[in-house]
Amino acid sequence: MSQQRFSSPPPRSTRPTGAAPSRATTENRTAIVLGILSIVLIIAMMQLWLLTATMNAFLGGDHAVAGPALGASVVCLLLNLGLLRYLSLL
Repeated sequence: MSQQRFSSPPPRSTRPTGAAPSRATTENRTAIVLGILSIVLIIAMMQLWLLTATMNAFLGGDHAVAGPALGASVVCLLLNLGLLRYLSLL
């Protein structure tokens, strides 16, 4: 009689359900969170610079700058809200 070879089932996870995530996963998540928060901080600083430059131009008599600056600021706000929402889902 010849012996038949059966493939073994795939290995199961050794981590029990509800156990803490591995260290590598935690380190990766920390790096992602710090990266996203850095981008949020940079965008917020850009918004402050945009506000300062717009107010300087507006008070100098250049009223045409206010509309585009408002649009750019809204885009920055939406980017920041999107990134912060992604953080809450992470």
